[in-house]
Amino acid sequence: MKKSEISETFTRVYLSVVQILVKLADTMFLFCELGRGSGKTTHILAPRLDRVQASMLGSIVVLAADTYRSIFDNILPGILEYFNEHYERGIYFEIGKEPPIHFKKCYTYIADWKHTISFCNGCVVQFVSCDRPESMLGKNAAHLLVDEMLRIPEDKFIERIIPALRADRSKFGDSPYFMGISGFSSTPNFETDEDWFLEYEKNMNKELVDCIQEIAYEIDLRLQELEIEKKSLNWQRAKQLEKFVERWTKRLSMFRKGQTFYLRASSLSNLKILGIDYIQNQMKSIKDKDKLYTSIFAIRKLKVKDMFFGKFGKPHLYDNGYDYEYIDQISAGDKIEDSAKHLRYYDKKQPLYAGYDPGPFSSIVFAQRKKQAKEFRVLKNMWVIHPDQQEELAKKIDDFFKNHDKNQKVIYLHYDRAANQRDPEWKKYYPNAKPAGINDTDAILLKKELTALGWTVHLMSKNQKTIYYSQHYRLLNLLFGKNDGKRDTILIDKNECEQLVSSINHSPLKRHEGRIWLDKSSESLPFDEQIYNSTQIATALLYLLWGEFHKLLPDSDQDTVVPQGAGTYSARG
Repeated sequence: MKKSEISETFTRVYLSVVQILVKLADTMFLFCELGRGSGKTTHILAPRLDRVQASMLGSIVVLAADTYRSIFDNILPGILEYFNEHYERGIYFEIGKEPPIHFKKCYTYIADWKHTISFCNGCVVQFVSCDRPESMLGKNAAHLLVDEMLRIPEDKFIERIIPALRADRSKFGDSPYFMGISGFSSTPNFETDEDWFLEYEKNMNKELVDCIQEIAYEIDLRLQELEIEKKSLNWQRAKQLEKFVERWTKRLSMFRKGQTFYLRASSLSNLKILGIDYIQNQMKSIKDKDKLYTSIFAIRKLKVKDMFFGKFGKPHLYDNGYDYEYIDQISAGDKIEDSAKHLRYYDKKQPLYAGYDPGPFSSIVFAQRKKQAKEFRVLKNMWVIHPDQQEELAKKIDDFFKNHDKNQKVIYLHYDRAANQRDPEWKKYYPNAKPAGINDTDAILLKKELTALGWTVHLMSKNQKTIYYSQHYRLLNLLFGKNDGKRDTILIDKNECEQLVSSINHSPLKRHEGRIWLDKSSESLPFDEQIYNSTQIATALLYLLWGEFHKLLPDSDQDTVVPQGAGTYSARG
């Protein structure tokens, strides 16, 4: 057959080597540890889902994540991009509503279709998450797809997600995907991320997987030839090819059962699509080597740093911070409003406590005190970058907390002493601005903007004396150390304060001439890189914790007379 005739028979589609290897292996257990830009969702996870659902008619497939909200915000858009590109909605698949009448019935009764993806063969995808144990109730899944496994603790995966795998073997047991797991993740940072799933790599029989991929490749070649022969009306050759495909497809299915394919690949695997410029720009912009190695080059980091927040760890994070009453009312595919009303531990009738670090990169964190439970919960972090400043930050705050009780719109604002003045190099960023007046300090400017929006702001750090890093360090060790039950436990929302947690873990301890310092060299990074990879947002937390808890320290730490700065900012940090 001529090349032009072949091109009319088939659609030409580019896949990276990684995407091809996954498609060829397609084992019962699939785990992919992939760098940024590798097409994980649109070209690997979504096609895998497509093959799984096509193999188990009328089954339930579970899509899992660390939080239910993450499914809506981060996973569904990529899945829908794939299915909308390749199929007709309402004909082949449907999302967020009861499927059309021509769809086959699922073996499991579905009462609520708002949070489902359904297919014409009766297969239905349902959502579960670690922060919603009830989402697993009644699930009888034939296959499990999990995204961003580095955010999911092992105990919650085993206790809350794995139990959903319990479908009827008599109905779906012939499928190579039955009772399988498809897991996807970025490369974890061993200091901050979950890494238990790396153990699955040991389960891979590489020789058998290589054999599976070779057989799958040969079958694909025969399928291509089969279509060509059918178009040429060469029925004798077509019948031979059909027998070959049928015989080896059954064998391939048998080989895939019980097998694991674990793949780790960097962003370079998709270089033809990303382009060398993408990799070069990532290398230039990501100054933090740890972040560069894990997110781009898929290199596992082993080194443990000596951190300023030395006793901070996973026990001080909570991942059940979402109240899903509103989200349960919307359909899959709808956009979720970013608002404090979704936060489980947010009380709109209680005041907010904030830590503020001003400057060309301004950051702020918010918390509320739960007196009865003896908890101090950090609910949210925010930031603005030059040229945005107090006006834009105040608007962000008011938008997020817009449901706060009008009679209780109170903020207790803690900040470093630098916020009692203007940045000495502020003219560098505002060359056309008039000289600041005596009442135009950073803290007062933010207070003015918030007051105009209906908030009452108490400035808690007026005339504040010098605070040394050693004092901060001792307080942090106390707050994040073992709690005797006589003081508040500090808890941080893992999902809403993702940047804060990253900032804490990018806050190295520096010792010099017997003194303890917070190494703030990361604040010389480009502003957009400082969000995750600098001490900026962690510093805002530092001021909040000092303001609220410094009295827990001995009297010797309560006063100092040497007017040397401790945590003031300069133009870039």
